[in-house]
Amino acid sequence: MNLLIYALLIFGILILIVAILSSMLSLIFEVRFWRGRSSNGFPLRNPLPSVTVIMPVRGLDQDLRNNVASVLDQDYPGPRKYVFVLDSEDDPAYGVITELLRGSGVDAEVLINRGGRSKGEALAYGLGRVVGDVVVFVDSDARVHRQWLRNLVGWLVMKGVGASTTYRFYLPLRRLGLGSLLRASFNMIGITAMQNPVARFTWGGSSAVWRWLIDKWFIRDYLPNYLSDDYVITHFVHREGLGIAFVPESLVLTLEDVGLRDAFSWAVRQLWYVRVYGFRGFMLYATSYTLYVITLPIAIALSIINPYLLILGVTPYLLGVVKDYVRVNEIRKLNDFYHEEITKQYTILLALASIINVYFSWLVIMKTAFTSSINWRGRVFTVDDAIRLMREKPLP
Repeated sequence: MNLLIYALLIFGILILIVAILSSMLSLIFEVRFWRGRSSNGFPLRNPLPSVTVIMPVRGLDQDLRNNVASVLDQDYPGPRKYVFVLDSEDDPAYGVITELLRGSGVDAEVLINRGGRSKGEALAYGLGRVVGDVVVFVDSDARVHRQWLRNLVGWLVMKGVGASTTYRFYLPLRRLGLGSLLRASFNMIGITAMQNPVARFTWGGSSAVWRWLIDKWFIRDYLPNYLSDDYVITHFVHREGLGIAFVPESLVLTLEDVGLRDAFSWAVRQLWYVRVYGFRGFMLYATSYTLYVITLPIAIALSIINPYLLILGVTPYLLGVVKDYVRVNEIRKLNDFYHEEITKQYTILLALASIINVYFSWLVIMKTAFTSSINWRGRVFTVDDAIRLMREKPLP
């Protein structure tokens, strides 16, 4: 019996040490990323690449008017065109967009993809109206600053880059609640992936891709068969042997209010895509969070033997708080846009929310593992749907 107790004690301490080392390495990586970050791509020389911006729209996002207005108001001297894709003129977003376009003076058109089901179908439809050198994809819930487009294109023109991408940062629109904080904290895992060149992907919510690459690989033909446009475009950029540039200077803000239940459903949907299109990544995510989830209970149990062991159990959580604080604080420093929108108070609260997010994320993982279907903006998709569509048009 004593031997068993000693074995369990040693095993528990090893788990705590692994969790601490993992959190410490994550913090070190975070600090090194921002310290080694070059803020500029290659200088944009004339003639500037011509750009077509495609925005698929379905329904009224909470801050749609400001989002679309910010995407239209860009400090980009080169030729640019905007393509908005909706399913119907009856969509309430149709009136908002057409009204904004009337007074904008930009080259833009609104397309109606009747009967469209998925985002991939909308993007494929929009690609049929593309002109110029670069295609930029952006979501309708994204608010951007005036240099957003310039930054994306500035990094795209770097040698060996096939796509430049960024990611989303969540903020409350009118009121701050636990649901909004946990969604924002859960969302941070995407930024972690972007910081790692091996895990990086072209996020469809804000990415710039060379048009020649899209045409060469007939990407338009594949998009309708995949519920994740990120997966398709990332595949072909790598197939071409090119890299993906991460541009934190163009992070998009999504200002929305969300309750705890909706935040949980949203997180399950995001992770469902990872499970379907990148199962190894899903398992790595599950393993990592399971480690952190069991750390504190193990430390509490071991504290019966030695109270100081509880400190080991708390340490990974505290390191996680510091890491997220460093990250958000560095984002605030990127320019005045982020500094004004992301308050110091929110920075602290979001960092502290990382503790609760460990358990929130683990519950999301467990739910996702047994979720067979998702609802995306009124459209239901199943795992069988995703598999069937992939088999109809497998990626080369």
